[in-house]
Amino acid sequence: MCSAKILLTDLERKQTKIKPSKNIIIFFLTAVIFSACSGSAGNDIEKKPVKEIKERVNNNSSVIETMEASGNLAFDSPEQSGQGWIEVRIKKPDTVYVKIEGPFGISIAQALITRSNFTYYNVQENKAIMGPTNDINIGAILRIKVSFDELINGFSGGFLLESNSNDSNYAEEENGFYTLTQRDKYGSMKYYINPSLYTVNKYNKLDKENKSIVEVNYTNYFEEETSGKRFYFPSNIKILNPSKNQSVWVDYQNKSFNVPDLKFSIKIPKSAKIVKW
Repeated sequence: MCSAKILLTDLERKQTKIKPSKNIIIFFLTAVIFSACSGSAGNDIEKKPVKEIKERVNNNSSVIETMEASGNLAFDSPEQSGQGWIEVRIKKPDTVYVKIEGPFGISIAQALITRSNFTYYNVQENKAIMGPTNDINIGAILRIKVSFDELINGFSGGFLLESNSNDSNYAEEENGFYTLTQRDKYGSMKYYINPSLYTVNKYNKLDKENKSIVEVNYTNYFEEETSGKRFYFPSNIKILNPSKNQSVWVDYQNKSFNVPDLKFSIKIPKSAKIVKW
């Protein structure tokens, strides 16, 4: 845990005006936690059991096996605002890669997280952090305690919802959306499901006191097709951190799915400082 404290102190240093705040970079990676329909759902929706809703959400999400997407990144916080570029690659069920660039294509940070281990490389400080993938280490890097499955589902824009004893009940409704709540040892996750497309319109992670830790909104869903299967994928993601008044917007300009032999690597210079957890 000593190394984690060093990292967090390091990542909180103030940036120059042309560099996106590291708090914003880390905050974005939570979402990573990480992108129903662009219009709002109607107020009158048919009552349906939780089990059926979960199955339809999962069917849409399970079509994606690999994903490569990139687009515009914008962020805003009390300390700083700016724009950049984000590249995301995913191979289910075990690999997530993220690269963030600032103005003029300046590389800022890269992260490669697998189910067994992770590498985080801060380009500007020429420092690489490596270690086993677990809730504690993900939490230290991303500033939020999430499982690897939550991370990979969030970045792919598709959530695989687990079954439980309440699945036979009718789903609750709120503002024209089905709402599903799942609890874990850290708090709870609340999903807002579009009743027409069965996609996640909003995801809200709450702590044990029911306080919002991070809110992710998915909009501008488009129908996509891969391997003869149709599914819906969000082109826009908005991430909010209410407690710190931070927000991040992602507008995917390019995206491809189920591409074979997707490559994952981070090139770390020999001069880089290596920290192992």
